[in-house]
Amino acid sequence: MGEWFPIQCGVRQGGVLSPYLFSVYVSDLIFELRNSGSGAHIGKLFMGCVLYADDIVLMSPSCHGLQRLVRICEKYGLKWDIKFNPCKSQVITFGGGTAT
Repeated sequence: MGEWFPIQCGVRQGGVLSPYLFSVYVSDLIFELRNSGSGAHIGKLFMGCVLYADDIVLMSPSCHGLQRLVRICEKYGLKWDIKFNPCKSQVITFGGGTAT
């Protein structure tokens, strides 16, 4: 066991309500991403973002679409004081040829 410390922002790691509170906090972000017209789709199902705990995966069939999703997250983060950690961010592309 470690030392007790006050939680000044965010949610308690491992707390029973933490996943629920996080999902409520970012539900509008998911709505904005879905309605952006960018991102991956399987049929009519939007698959442009997947969230688990405090991780967000953005997926798009194009680099431009992915950049648009990142900008939406950036704007949302500024509005709601969410800090995305660029040191923990990764990009991967699949396919050949030039990126569009």
